[in-house]
Amino acid sequence: MKKIITLIVSLAVLVGCVYYYISNQPTKVVNPLPMPSYGKITVEHAAPLFDGKLPENYTVADVRTVEEYADINTPGTINVPVAIFEDSDAPCEEIASKLPKGKKIIFVCPYGPRSQEMYENLTASVDDLGCGMEKDGLYHLWANIKYKPDHIVVKSK
Repeated sequence: MKKIITLIVSLAVLVGCVYYYISNQPTKVVNPLPMPSYGKITVEHAAPLFDGKLPENYTVADVRTVEEYADINTPGTINVPVAIFEDSDAPCEEIASKLPKGKKIIFVCPYGPRSQEMYENLTASVDDLGCGMEKDGLYHLWANIKYKPDHIVVKSK
């Protein structure tokens, strides 16, 4: 009986390890899509950019809260919380001061909705209570992502 229980526990641990390994692997994209000029990007666009490293010609701006970012993040990314729009008297100026000039910006969060909210707040016209930023070179990633010490794993939703 002990041998059967040991075998079952061993199999359960093995299955758990295999699942953990597979779930932390990036989605492989057979036919990647070319990057648009701006807007929403998916795994099909981003997978080649995040192939085991952070993209070189881009800045990855993580829009999670300061606390979430401090808990786990990937070095090389910057934290620009979408909550700035609620917490700051001058959110557009505060965000613009954090974003580097001359690079394309990809806004990320674990699943996509907050990165889309950041993008829409920045690019909406001032009349619509946005920042009126130029869209060209601004992206929001709609995908599942996992933060690793030296890269971000991009997975299909």
